[in-house]
Amino acid sequence: MGSWSFYRHMPVFARSGRLLGRLLEVGHALDVLHVQQGRALIRDWYVPIEAVMDVTTDGIYLDVDMGDLRHRRWNVPPDMYLARQGATAGYEYTGPVEARGHDRRMEPALASESGKARDG
Repeated sequence: MGSWSFYRHMPVFARSGRLLGRLLEVGHALDVLHVQQGRALIRDWYVPIEAVMDVTTDGIYLDVDMGDLRHRRWNVPPDMYLARQGATAGYEYTGPVEARGHDRRMEPALASESGKARDG
């Protein structure tokens, strides 16, 4: 790793030289770089520090390409990264249908009650 210095919004490049995105978070998880790709359609990448090939004044250069990122599923934050953030692993990937204790039978009742309130 050497004496690399990272800063927020630093450009991150794939092995091919293509701009992957910008570094979003630094500090609390130096073993994982949180890289944000895109502006309108945002994708997050969680790149292990071992994948960094070089750091220059131009940006961070990775030793992986886009296919490697997808294949290794680096779009999913590692459990240890989430634990440091105070989050529960897998929590952000569950919807109301998947959540334990969610009763879909109550949804039509709530919708009909809100309709009565508007009518009355």
